[in-house]
Amino acid sequence: MSAWGILKLLNRPRMLIPLHAEYAAWKLEDYLSLLWPDRSARAIHELFTKGRIRSGGRPVGLSRRVGDLSEVEVVGDLGAMPAIYLGDQESMEEPGILYEDDLLIALSKPSGLPIVPDREKRLPSVLGWLIRREIEQRALKPPGQYLRYRIVHRIDRLTSGLVIVAKTPEAEREIGEALEHRRVRKEYWAILRGVVKPACFAVNCPIVPGRKGKMRAKLIEQDGMDGPGSALSEFQVLERFPEHTLVRVRPWTGRTHQIRVHAWAAGYPLAIDPLYGPKESAFLPVPGINRLTLHALRYELPESWPKVRTFECPLASDFERALASLRA
Repeated sequence: MSAWGILKLLNRPRMLIPLHAEYAAWKLEDYLSLLWPDRSARAIHELFTKGRIRSGGRPVGLSRRVGDLSEVEVVGDLGAMPAIYLGDQESMEEPGILYEDDLLIALSKPSGLPIVPDREKRLPSVLGWLIRREIEQRALKPPGQYLRYRIVHRIDRLTSGLVIVAKTPEAEREIGEALEHRRVRKEYWAILRGVVKPACFAVNCPIVPGRKGKMRAKLIEQDGMDGPGSALSEFQVLERFPEHTLVRVRPWTGRTHQIRVHAWAAGYPLAIDPLYGPKESAFLPVPGINRLTLHALRYELPESWPKVRTFECPLASDFERALASLRA
């Protein structure tokens, strides 16, 4: 930084950051993310790269431990930092809480609610709802109980069902690593178009970016699940109807739109899917439901997880109505 830049920085307003002993072992970057839950991790990271987080008059690194510092200050106006869009609480259908402990929270996400805010900041989100909840609760709890919710996986906006969110940096890393190494068992239910004849089948083909926001399947055989874009999904028939099939899907990888693309590649696209499948039948009505016919039902964390590790989300009401109408 130039001498002029340093002078400008020193003349800006400063704010002392409280240092709570409960977080002495935390990295400073994680600690600031905890203190400011409505600020993005990228915005907080930029404070360090621009030298705005200082101790003893000097810039401090983001990996420094809180307990190693006697004082920390931020230079400049914190209110100017980009904030995470929290959404309009009154207009949103809130997620339901299925389970909660000090490491994670398991939620039932309604279809139509994205996991994180959209770029245009038009829609509420699961993350926005959680941040708002935490800010409201902070008036009633000590600093040692503060939370920073951490998204460890996502499901499509139009998919209903189970979402797990970590509460601590350690839980985020452990769940993220388990997902990366395919040690989390995931189960979805889907209503497919057409009558699936085999009781079980698997789709093992890479998924790569396509055009106009779509993904596409590279229809080539490959061994294993370690190549670029590699993806594996297992389908099991649960119930057949005259023109549709209810299946259980176990995705062993976590590619974008994986179940939707693999179902389409197998010749049985989701009964309702605006992106994948024949255009003329993309919105062919299924009585009782008018959105993506996919539901995240069950997740099981590895045996090493120290607390409750199996979570299940009941079928959404419109998914239940669709099944009832198909059976009728």
